[in-house]
Amino acid sequence: MTRKQVFGIALSAAILIVMTLIPGTEQLPQAGIRTIGMLLAFLVMLITSPFRILHICFFFLGLMPVLGVAPTFGAALTGIANPVILFVIASFGISAVFTSLPLSRRILVALLCRFGKNIKLMLLALMTSIVILSGFVSSVPTCAVFMGIALSFLELYENPEDKRRSGRTFMIAVPVATMIGAFTTPIGSTINLLVLNELYVHIGATIPFVQWMAIGIPISLVTLPVAWWIILKVHKPADITPEMVSRFIESLEIPRKMTRPEIIALIITGAMMTLWILSSWVDGINIMVVTLLGCCVLCIPKLKVLKFDSFASSIGWDSVFLIATVISLGNLMVSNGVSEFIISVLPVLTVPTPLLIAFAAALFFALLVFIPVAPSLVVIMSAPLIALALSAGSSPALIMMVAAIAGCACFLLPLDTVPLLTYSKGYYSIKDMFISSLPIQIFMIIAMSVWLTLAGGWLGMI
Repeated sequence: MTRKQVFGIALSAAILIVMTLIPGTEQLPQAGIRTIGMLLAFLVMLITSPFRILHICFFFLGLMPVLGVAPTFGAALTGIANPVILFVIASFGISAVFTSLPLSRRILVALLCRFGKNIKLMLLALMTSIVILSGFVSSVPTCAVFMGIALSFLELYENPEDKRRSGRTFMIAVPVATMIGAFTTPIGSTINLLVLNELYVHIGATIPFVQWMAIGIPISLVTLPVAWWIILKVHKPADITPEMVSRFIESLEIPRKMTRPEIIALIITGAMMTLWILSSWVDGINIMVVTLLGCCVLCIPKLKVLKFDSFASSIGWDSVFLIATVISLGNLMVSNGVSEFIISVLPVLTVPTPLLIAFAAALFFALLVFIPVAPSLVVIMSAPLIALALSAGSSPALIMMVAAIAGCACFLLPLDTVPLLTYSKGYYSIKDMFISSLPIQIFMIIAMSVWLTLAGGWLGMI
């Protein structure tokens, strides 16, 4: 165990002990103080990682009733019963379909055949493929699949220096593109569903599927070429030849004709997409229920699309219980008076909507540097952001969209699960990621301020 991990355990233990000694006040009861302490200790453990995430989550779920944060063990487990959890589990099944079948590689090859004539266009083709897929498939498996594809391409470089330069470019581009695509639809990331859950818990509102896409897709479309251009300017990859592209396409070993499982998978996911869109107008359609049932259909044995055993083994239980624990803590923040206390100490802001959006985006991006656990930050910031929006006479839904977009695009430092996948390959440093990501996030703040204000007016959200 490293010094960092030992320090994390010691600091978490100290926080948990101190929180039991601080008396409550009229504004914030002792249960609320203990909830804040529990959240801080949980974040310290996640950041320092002395144990596996699943182990940490189990530990804190058990401590909630013991330390008086939750009145009963059942109250500590409210996050597990949340519909978002079944959606997260089902999303791993959909991810398994796209990663086990050649569908994701077909998208890439189609773009490469048309645009992949040089290294710059090849990178754009790769990033475009990732953005398309990550709007419907969970970020971690999407990043893992395309990281593997990029690594196989890098093997075509014979010069070690060329391989290193290009590897830095591609290993940064893959997670950035994954996160840019994650906020295009509500199902692109669990962060999005968590935002919708917090919005409903606090004010009983939601954001319809089509409205979300109308806001998220344009932001993604304008950010993608900017991110591609910045990454190329900062990290210049080595040139390639058309022969290298041809060899790479051959190495992917994709059947010329679509297989029967691929066709069935597209039909089922197409039907799911239709229902997701219809949910914007038909109240009886729930996007989480559609996702769950769609995953079940994909696992029907005779269809031969996805074996249930493969689906079960693909489930990332760390992610599932991280979201469950975060939701439980969020519910306890509300019931123990923490959210009400935070709202009571906030100043009343009377600023135009574009400035409020810019402030919220900059604040969220900055906080992700210190709290690089986006689900937890969404829970912490939901009540303050909604209160700021209401005090400024703006739309809480728009401000929570800011939280979703910023939470998905937490690539300023490679500390989130998605960029950590490529960072672990050793092609780039934290500084390399920072100097290329900072301009992208500054651009995103400007783009959100402009587009969310315009779209919010057109969609009747302001």
